[in-house]
Amino acid sequence: MAGFQNQNFRLVSFSSHYCRFHGCFFACTEEEKTIPPPEIFLANSGREIEVNLGDTISLQPKITYNFDASYEWRKNNVALDHTGQFLLDTANNLGSIEYFFKVTTPYGSDSMVIPVDVIILADFNSLALSTKVDTFWIGSDAKEGFTHKELFFPNQYTNDTIWEGFGYSNMGSKSTVIENIEPFSVYNIQNKEDYFVLVRVPKKTDRPAPTIHFNDDREHNLKSIDVNNTTLGHYLMDFGTDEFERMGGQGSEKPDWCKLTITGINAKGEITSSIDFFLADYRFDNNKRDYIIEEWTTIKLSELGTVNKIQFSLSSSKTNDDGDMITPEMFCIDNLKILN
Repeated sequence: MAGFQNQNFRLVSFSSHYCRFHGCFFACTEEEKTIPPPEIFLANSGREIEVNLGDTISLQPKITYNFDASYEWRKNNVALDHTGQFLLDTANNLGSIEYFFKVTTPYGSDSMVIPVDVIILADFNSLALSTKVDTFWIGSDAKEGFTHKELFFPNQYTNDTIWEGFGYSNMGSKSTVIENIEPFSVYNIQNKEDYFVLVRVPKKTDRPAPTIHFNDDREHNLKSIDVNNTTLGHYLMDFGTDEFERMGGQGSEKPDWCKLTITGINAKGEITSSIDFFLADYRFDNNKRDYIIEEWTTIKLSELGTVNKIQFSLSSSKTNDDGDMITPEMFCIDNLKILN
């Protein structure tokens, strides 16, 4: 090699063939660096992007490099007059939006579809009675319910132990000491600023089921709702008392269950569809699969279709001689999402 350098030769690599220098043959390999096409990355890619109606939609896709790059944006397949890498848009209308983003360089291109849902979120936090203490509202003689985000939640109140329909609370606990359990708490460690709705269904089958109404009398599509057990309900189903046998019996051999049914009703009063969700289920052959819901769980509501009312009912394997349910009659809902 030193001989080559003394004769001012510069080694040049060629691809997989033999080169001849002064009668010598040697193998050498071409070393060309190929610049790959750019790649797009989006934070939390694969997760749904949701924004509230009227809020700003901020889309900030990242790319592997932006040398000599150009950008293209489309909204529901319509080209936008925007050539920057990042996009700000306003959520003016409810529903689903499909954004298309493309980056192009002299070395190739990449593109990505970014779905965004514009929703009305009923999170009930504006109902706050106080953010400093545990508090709740389960009705009063002067009110027939309450309104939140153009939804009406009826309440039939007699006294603090006799009431049906909807209330709300910011109380949460996972206590397993029944003397410490507040009846209007959710089975969750709850932020005092985070309110949720209590739903109390009648145990008598001849009583009307709790039903949420849209105040505008129009029909709407719903995306989802979060559901959880109350702390007291979870305790009774899990541990039982002298008056109430735990779910599954003492050996978990009984196929017990407690089922929530959410029913959609249109403006004509017709049922659109129903969704069943088990708050507790002990029907499995393998007892290890038996469960009681113990965290906020999202139920998708799209299959209800276009509705004007949402009705809630409970049923259970545990009933008395008259056929009335004896399972705890209250559960919790939060974060109702309205698509349009």
